[in-house]
Amino acid sequence: MHEHDPAGSADVLIIGAGIAGLSLATALGRQGFRVSVIDGASRPEAPKPGKELQDWDLRVSALTPASIAFLEEIGAWRGASTHRAAPYLAMRVWDANGSGSIVFDAGEADASSLGHIVENREILQALLQCAQALPHVELCWGHALETMSSVEPGWLAACSTGREFHTALAIGADGAQSKARQLLGMPTREWSYAQTAIVATVGLAHGHAATCWQVFLESGPLAMLPLADPLKVAIVWSLDDAAHRQIAALSDEAFVDALNRAIGPTGPVSEAVGCRASFPLSQRHALEYCDESFALVADAAHNIHPLAGQGINLGLSDVAVLTQELIAARDGGLTLSSSVPLRRYQRRRKTENLAMMAAMEGFKRGFGTLNPLTVLGRNLGLNVVDRQGWLKRWFMRQAIS
Repeated sequence: MHEHDPAGSADVLIIGAGIAGLSLATALGRQGFRVSVIDGASRPEAPKPGKELQDWDLRVSALTPASIAFLEEIGAWRGASTHRAAPYLAMRVWDANGSGSIVFDAGEADASSLGHIVENREILQALLQCAQALPHVELCWGHALETMSSVEPGWLAACSTGREFHTALAIGADGAQSKARQLLGMPTREWSYAQTAIVATVGLAHGHAATCWQVFLESGPLAMLPLADPLKVAIVWSLDDAAHRQIAALSDEAFVDALNRAIGPTGPVSEAVGCRASFPLSQRHALEYCDESFALVADAAHNIHPLAGQGINLGLSDVAVLTQELIAARDGGLTLSSSVPLRRYQRRRKTENLAMMAAMEGFKRGFGTLNPLTVLGRNLGLNVVDRQGWLKRWFMRQAIS
């Protein structure tokens, strides 16, 4: 970490030192930009290795090959994958209320894997190591954003520590409840799914076969994601609020029984569960991703239902595109306070993000009803795609690109 004057100046100020913020800081720092990153939290400790259920991070990400390629490009993938990244070779999806099912296999897409399941803390630690090794990057932990004032050019940001930052360009990477977005009064469109997700690490009776399992239940989707230990999976169980209250109150033994009933004979058999956590599900999208000398990335700009595990991949795509546009603007003689690269970034990312959000909303609505015609239609759709090799390969290529 690099010490700077109490009143610092930077080319770029990034608010939020999560995966998106640190990956952007690393990408820009490697290109010679002077970057300051502020976050109200303390510096995260290095993960302590362990093999018990409670030793695994409850938050995991399903990284696509495209996201992995970006992390490789900025030097972070090696650190993130060293300890326990788990490639998954297949994905099995089915409808609990019918006979519809589909299996995606990496071999059918001529790919070595469909992606990797990685604990978020491993990704974060790898990015932290990369960022703090760069001479142009300053990481400021315990610095919560309090105010932002427009100055010429750029912004003056004041933190809870009393320190101020003058920057040509500010980036909000501070999550779904973005303080930066709120301070600038940038409106969002948002709604609750009236669902809550339970996350946990689960021990299996038999190996997970490097397969992701996802079943659509009447109360919401249940996903099992393979971890680096072949007898452990991470689960994300989305439940309607009434069902969540019942499931969350169960003892560990009763929870495992309920999990086995929900996954049914198609999925793996669970034997034990570690710590559990719950979080409410909602969808949110900023109407604009940029303002004068300011841009939003990742969850600060958009967050979606976790049923497809695409949140982090969309966020890393935001970071990659914004980095490209800022480099192109600098090389073309534009200043960082120019609106041109930010508008280009918004134009390139907004369409894809909205399309993914619409798809997730369609999945949620389509699989959240027991209307007989809808049930028939979705089961026929799953089976048709499963039988049409060319169509299934197309879906896989879209998912991993």
